[in-house]
Amino acid sequence: MDLHADLPTVAAALAASLVAADGKIEENEKRVANELGTEMLPGFNTLIFETLLDGIDEVPSATQLASTMRGLLTDEDKTTIMNYLIALAAADGIVVADEKKELQAVARGLGIEMPTPTV
Repeated sequence: MDLHADLPTVAAALAASLVAADGKIEENEKRVANELGTEMLPGFNTLIFETLLDGIDEVPSATQLASTMRGLLTDEDKTTIMNYLIALAAADGIVVADEKKELQAVARGLGIEMPTPTV
């Protein structure tokens, strides 16, 4: 059986983990995650993102999720996810240490090099 992951849903789960990485969920971060997701990921569902964020304590860690998805995503999908997450982390003009750590963990889990944030 050939399994493939639903890219927008995986991205939403990883974005929820990134937004919550610093221990506080800010409305601006949620808005940006939804805007960027809708812009960058065809099929991105804001309701799924919000639901995952509301239940973040039940969502596997970003590392666990990325590792699980590693074999189910194409290299192109992995790059798309990382570009989305980096854009989200950099949206406020700075990538803080917690966000950078989370991004590195996701890239490691996906088995790819982490692109350098441009901010």
